[in-house]
Amino acid sequence: MHKFFRLCFATLLVFALSAVALAQSTTTGAIEVKVQDPNGAVVPNATIAVRNVETNQETTATTDDEGRARVVNLQPGTYTVTVNASGFGAFTQERIVVEVGVATPIEANLAIGETTGQVEVTAEAPVINTSQQDFSSNINQTSINELPINGRRWSNFALLTPGTAPDGAFGLISFRGVSGLLNNNTVDGGDNNQAFFSEERGRTRIPYVVSQASIREFQVNTSNYSAEYGRAAGGVVNAVTKSGTNEFHGQVFFYDRDNRWGARNAFAFQTLPSGERVGLKPTDRRLQFGGVIGGPIVRDRHFFFFNYDGQRNTQPNAVFLNLPATTPRDPLTLQAIDRLQPLAASWE
Repeated sequence: MHKFFRLCFATLLVFALSAVALAQSTTTGAIEVKVQDPNGAVVPNATIAVRNVETNQETTATTDDEGRARVVNLQPGTYTVTVNASGFGAFTQERIVVEVGVATPIEANLAIGETTGQVEVTAEAPVINTSQQDFSSNINQTSINELPINGRRWSNFALLTPGTAPDGAFGLISFRGVSGLLNNNTVDGGDNNQAFFSEERGRTRIPYVVSQASIREFQVNTSNYSAEYGRAAGGVVNAVTKSGTNEFHGQVFFYDRDNRWGARNAFAFQTLPSGERVGLKPTDRRLQFGGVIGGPIVRDRHFFFFNYDGQRNTQPNAVFLNLPATTPRDPLTLQAIDRLQPLAASWE
């Protein structure tokens, strides 16, 4: 019996570790470094130090016999890479952008001499991914913050990527012509799908589960993506949320969409019992408001991030009676009109 329990525990531990590894691989990026000397020869056993600019978290690696090193499980963000090797000057490259699901390539060309240094600055992620076979695009923080969007549903930005198109009129997205019900949506490596309707959790109408203000970036995998994403014949939208940093950051937002500021539909009329036709303009007001705040609890070690997103929607539906052209004389009909007339109004 004890052996059975030990076997069950070992099995659960394997599955738990596999789930953690899967979540890390789908929510992080990597940096690939190739180290060379001035003549183009590879430099093995060079020390690579990768530091997150926002949290000061540092990861190290050592180049192999081909002068290459791959630093994995890096949270999306901005990094500084420092390369040191015996007999060479230190190499430093700053503001390296790491995106989710992408390995950013770096070439470190070392100079001869212990005191010689080299500093390069870049602020852009690579446009062309030459190290992976999948067809994917990344929507970064600049796009999410600066591009206009109706309703603040962050996943709608996936329509900016190649091979996508709206599937129907309710917000579904088709990848490569495949039904929008066959996609997969993940947030921080977790399942973000509504199982019954086979849509994104919260479905694709106005409500949503994860606020746009809390999304750092997301990757849109159109095809040829890794089997670790799975369960999708269409596309995979893989999002990563924000976290706190060593600096306090905050944001507030308020959006008011009110049809009182717009024109009336020229073809919308209501016929009153008297036969008069009047213009119909029901109330439609949508408010979206909230904010985010993040910062350090213990610098370089523990951080916090808080987000609130609220919505208020006032969109009444007009109900009116289509009365006949001539006034009915039947007592039962007149009695029914008297009962229904008070209900011919707007309801929310």
